[in-house]
Amino acid sequence: MMGNTGMTDKDIMMGVLGDYKLAIEVLSHAATEAANENLKRDFINALNSTFEEQKQVWNAISQRGWYSVKPAQMQDIQEAKNKFRQPAGVM
Repeated sequence: MMGNTGMTDKDIMMGVLGDYKLAIEVLSHAATEAANENLKRDFINALNSTFEEQKQVWNAISQRGWYSVKPAQMQDIQEAKNKFRQPAGVM
């Protein structure tokens, strides 16, 4: 808990995670829309770094038990793999 703000460590960490998720969306959109190859590459590099940092925040949150994830069933995993193996426009 920080001072008298009423915010907990969990609140702060979840806010940081949300900020990373938003940054990933914005960088993904920017990379998709960039016409200049150098700029596109810069956005993609920033996106990859942001993914790595987001994962570190998520790991810290998960280790504290603040973000529980239900294990996926093998059938669901296989269906997701099959879905994304199909060429674009076939889904």
